[in-house]
Amino acid sequence: MIVATAGHVDHGKTSLVKHLTGVETDSLEEEKRRGLSINLGYAYLHADADTTIGFIDVPGHSRFINTMISGVSSIDLALVVVAANEGPMPQTVEHLEILRLLGIRQYVIVITHIDRVVAPQVKEVAEKMQDILGLESPVFKVNNIDGTGIDDLKNYLFQEAIGQADRTERGYFRLSIDRNFLVKGVGLIVTGTAISGRVSEGDKLFLLPKNIAVRVRAIHSQNKKSSVGRVGQRCALQLAGVEKVQIKRGDWLNASSENQVSNRLNVRLKMSGRLTFKIKHLCPVKLHIGAKLVIAKLYLLERKKNGNELRAGDHVFAQLIIDSQISCCHGDRFILRDSSETITLGGGMVLEPHAIYSPKLTNSAKDYLLAMEAPNLEETLTKLLIEQQRIVNVSLLKQDYNLKDADLGPVLHNVGLLNEIKAFFRHSQKYLLSNKYWQTVEQSIIDYVHSWHADNPSALGIQPDHLLVGLRSEIDQNLFWNILDDLVERGVLTRVNSFVRLLDFKPKTDPVEMKKWKLIEEALSQYKRQIPTLANLKEDLMLDAKTIELALQKAVKEGRVYSLDGNRFVVFKQLRLFAHEVSQLADEKPYFSVVEVKNSLGMGRNSCIQLLEYFDHIGFTRRYGERRAVIDKDLLDRMFTMT
Repeated sequence: MIVATAGHVDHGKTSLVKHLTGVETDSLEEEKRRGLSINLGYAYLHADADTTIGFIDVPGHSRFINTMISGVSSIDLALVVVAANEGPMPQTVEHLEILRLLGIRQYVIVITHIDRVVAPQVKEVAEKMQDILGLESPVFKVNNIDGTGIDDLKNYLFQEAIGQADRTERGYFRLSIDRNFLVKGVGLIVTGTAISGRVSEGDKLFLLPKNIAVRVRAIHSQNKKSSVGRVGQRCALQLAGVEKVQIKRGDWLNASSENQVSNRLNVRLKMSGRLTFKIKHLCPVKLHIGAKLVIAKLYLLERKKNGNELRAGDHVFAQLIIDSQISCCHGDRFILRDSSETITLGGGMVLEPHAIYSPKLTNSAKDYLLAMEAPNLEETLTKLLIEQQRIVNVSLLKQDYNLKDADLGPVLHNVGLLNEIKAFFRHSQKYLLSNKYWQTVEQSIIDYVHSWHADNPSALGIQPDHLLVGLRSEIDQNLFWNILDDLVERGVLTRVNSFVRLLDFKPKTDPVEMKKWKLIEEALSQYKRQIPTLANLKEDLMLDAKTIELALQKAVKEGRVYSLDGNRFVVFKQLRLFAHEVSQLADEKPYFSVVEVKNSLGMGRNSCIQLLEYFDHIGFTRRYGERRAVIDKDLLDRMFTMT
């Protein structure tokens, strides 16, 4: 069990810890000289052979409250220390608010300096503290001079520690570094509280956000030499593979090589009830997360509804835009302070560790965040998969929640979802969705193809990209291709050249129209390195203009020819060739310009621009300023391959 002290300076926190453990946590010469704690102090008390209580003595002076925040970010219980002769003070109240914002739920009130006042005053201070806490918490009255009341407090803490439920070791090992130092003859040591998982001697870890691979040479957990360190324990790790100058306070050690850093977090934010001013959209803030302190901007996701300002006590979804890269996971708690680091603005919990820019919070996005703030992963998955009928990217979920491969199965089993969901794979990514959602999308595809046949009886079928565009508002693209492949594999649909149609469908052809189309198709095929306009085709063909226009309109609708910008036309064989050549260019130059594509294809500038805009539209390429990149190389095979 990890216990932190909280309270005003000079109310006896350090003395209390010394009485409980026998350890003097004011170890710095400056701390002893000035009589106050500057850095975090640590001490340990062994309840029994298997149970150790770790104490974090945090500084109470207002100038050192940032250090206090890093100390209490991962504790089980708070000892709220109040001097009987002074009662609750400003730092007492501020510490309590920070503890609440960090989600700490278990408190013990300790009234010190009882030898300096009469008994009624001690009782009055205890009652005031109960009122401030707003809940019934045990109260212990101690004398830091002669030790009166210490044994009762110690026995209570023993019972709490022994009765503490074992934390699940689900997930990779994570630890936020709050100290690092060199020990002569030993090497580099880092300390922190293990947030999840377990670590063993010899394990490989990754120092984030720099992503430096390190090896654990030795472990002290709960102040004892150990071969392992576990979630909830104070750990000191001897590391190899990294230099002291490469480590910053608040860097993370993570056992997963896949945990990505981020500079945008979507969060649930609770504003301080003690604020006396309003907080504006894009206000600069200081973010405390783990032992890390970084600069950020507060982006108000719900400003369209709630306005551009936050007031005391507001409870909102928000985004934090961080000036640097940090590592964090879903569920990590944080505190926001003003840019001068003198006022606590609020705090909350990370919901999306790898958020993206979004100009507004849609209803769907808000529903997603509501699911992400459910009390446990089981409930979140039930909301996402069953209630909201969403697709869940397993790789991203595991990264956000710091899950191992073996962790997800038991979670799904616990809530009885295994028989209600199915998985599919795309681009080496695994996705989950409900059976009901799969069946709904499947039926939508079948119904759309059936309707297409009724409206286009002479067409060979429908091009898959036309089918996807027709259903785009309803269907995720990754899911679409998987269900389409499954329907073809099961014989519900079939492919004819580049078209998809129902298995029993027979197109009704008009010989006269087909003869005209063959002439147009032949004319189109003559343009090897250009994309002809309607005017070009009218010049090439011995047909009247209206006939050409009507034939092209029908061919575009039926997917036999593609129209670029409504004026240029290209058959799918030529389009496939252009796409393959652009893909080959991307192998050499991942980000390419219009001029580079133009030179590679030997094509006119206008034709090239319209071709690339079409590729952007279908999701084959994506534009980044003046350059583009191929983002879905497999799209060529799905859309432009004859089968």
